[in-house]
Amino acid sequence: FYLSKMASEGSVFVIGNPLLDISATVDNAYLEKYDLKSANAILAEEKHLPIYPEIIGNYDVEYSAGGAGQNTARALTWMTKSHNVARY
Repeated sequence: FYLSKMASEGSVFVIGNPLLDISATVDNAYLEKYDLKSANAILAEEKHLPIYPEIIGNYDVEYSAGGAGQNTARALTWMTKSHNVARY
């Protein structure tokens, strides 16, 4: 694959704010309670603060690192099939 031949270790430097994504499967009533839409991303506001302890305590959650910079680095690693190409 052409990209993997171009990319060497540490050849891309990524700057960004790391985020922690929290995902869980909930019903529509839960989404409506916090004025959310299915399969949508938001920036949390004050009204969303109770979600965190509630969802962690009552649902099976999945945590994943996120943020535009980290997602770009992850995609680059996948595309080039080379480890440590991106530095964060």
